[in-house]
Amino acid sequence: MSPVSPTYEAEFPSLRSRHYLNWAAVGVPPLRAIGAVRSVLDAVESSPEAASSPEAVGAAKEEARAQLAPLLGCSPEQVVFTGTSTTSAVQEAVDSIPFQRGDNAVILDMDFPLFHAEAYRLRARGVEVRVVRSQDGDYEPESLYEVVDRRTRALLMSSVIWVSGARLEVEEFAKVAHEAEAYVVVDAIQQAGALRPRGLDRADFVAFGTQKWLLSPFGLGGMCVSRRAVEELQPPRPGYSNAPVRDWDAYWLDPNKAPFYVDPFKADSPLKFEYGGFIPVMPFRAAASAASLINEVGIEGVEAQVMRLRRALVEALEDLRAEVLSPPEQSKASGIVLFRLGDSVRQAQDAVRRLAARGVVITARGAAGVWGMRASVHFPNGEEDVEALGEALRELRG
Repeated sequence: MSPVSPTYEAEFPSLRSRHYLNWAAVGVPPLRAIGAVRSVLDAVESSPEAASSPEAVGAAKEEARAQLAPLLGCSPEQVVFTGTSTTSAVQEAVDSIPFQRGDNAVILDMDFPLFHAEAYRLRARGVEVRVVRSQDGDYEPESLYEVVDRRTRALLMSSVIWVSGARLEVEEFAKVAHEAEAYVVVDAIQQAGALRPRGLDRADFVAFGTQKWLLSPFGLGGMCVSRRAVEELQPPRPGYSNAPVRDWDAYWLDPNKAPFYVDPFKADSPLKFEYGGFIPVMPFRAAASAASLINEVGIEGVEAQVMRLRRALVEALEDLRAEVLSPPEQSKASGIVLFRLGDSVRQAQDAVRRLAARGVVITARGAAGVWGMRASVHFPNGEEDVEALGEALRELRG
């Protein structure tokens, strides 16, 4: 029997010959997304000027906004594109916040290394970085009261922790931060496309990348921007395409262009935070096509399938007497399950390699003292994938 769920087998032919449980690292694009990329390449080959025109790029952006917005918990008008990944969006958000020397920012100790890098940059600017320590890979909103005060300018956090898979209550975290009038920057890459966007609308910036659960590893990142952020903040690096130009053909021809000829950005729009340079059409078309499949299934149905497979995965691991490190509560569950069978990081790495040789793809991850093997399930998976992982792990144990 094919390991991929029969309902989606036609979209994921590459999954017929392996058991892919590594969506938290990089997603597998459906055939429709690959077809969209090929169509763009054909268009670029025949007429690069038309395929790369402001009109073509603008239309592709609007299509991508419409398909991605329901998965991010915002309106299409709030979606802006910042570059090739989540990193560009988080950096744009952080750099728009007016930190002053003596202010502080709050991060979580197990969060993705992107936030470690942001902490380094903020410290160099004289900003204190306060770190919330995890409790067995999880965090509670109440812990913020110990570190948030009147000089807190921002809370930087993920909605799903990339190592443990803990799903955090963004709404409750944001409530604490907003009481101090701090801005909330959320990295939602481990949630968007797999789980309903619960609570994300309470953040000021919701960053995402399309390469994981959104099924489009073709290089696109962006964020949803709140009305508060639009009204109170300014983009750190506006570019030419942020300018409020209505007729680009006339603009390029106009000989009167000079410094201060037009405003540098669209003043009352989330689009002022969008990357001001050129991004090719291809990642927009690919992201829109991939997201359209998720929207056809419905994010509620996707989450239900992810949770059903997660329960089966946890049961299989418990039968093997593996140590499951991801939070057991349903409210904190995501598509990520972290577990251990050995007692060293090296054993985990070796097991991942040996599983790959058997056609079972997972990975190993760790941070802030927590580590293990990480399996991640998505809606294209079937129970056969979970069973294959259990059988392969049993064989490895001898």
